[in-house]
Amino acid sequence: DDTRNPKLPDALAQEVREVAARMDREITDGYERQAVITAAASTLADAGQWKTSDDLLKANLAKSHSSYYLMSQLADNARKQGNPVEALRWYEEAFAKSEGPATRLQWGSSYLAALVDLAPQDAPRIEKTVSQLLTEAASQPNAFYERSARSLQKVGKKVADWNKGGEHAAEVQRMKSQLGAVCGKLDAKDPQRGTCDALFTPAVPKA
Repeated sequence: DDTRNPKLPDALAQEVREVAARMDREITDGYERQAVITAAASTLADAGQWKTSDDLLKANLAKSHSSYYLMSQLADNARKQGNPVEALRWYEEAFAKSEGPATRLQWGSSYLAALVDLAPQDAPRIEKTVSQLLTEAASQPNAFYERSARSLQKVGKKVADWNKGGEHAAEVQRMKSQLGAVCGKLDAKDPQRGTCDALFTPAVPKA
């Protein structure tokens, strides 16, 4: 998994390419394509066939009913190849194209995590992304339950990591103010309230 360009026998590398190409040609069902193309592109990447993997994903963007899955994979490919600018472009586009309340929070949290990891110096972009996620969460009745809650907790953890030394205190304070307004609209007895209130509160280490 951590080898960018593994050395494979030529015959095996060729077989990987040929099987992926055959699947791309022959599979017509949209849902089957979604599963198989992403798996094939991942296998190509594992085999160090990065360009072929990228080309396969890009060629299927217009054919996919959920292209943001393929965009996330393109982002991962770029990241593994050491191209953070290209990776962030694809992560951002994947978030922009994602659909469904819980899905948007999940893809948004992944974009935010990538921003913190790859461009921690870009405070305006990070703050803007967190603000957008909080705005979207505020419009959802169950944003602090289950899958959506996990996505937002991931955001909270990445923000805490980003501000570990206190160098982004001003930005985080503005985030907390926005979050406070969101939490304040939840009933005090609603289990979501506790999750919301704790979002930007660092976990206390266990003794």
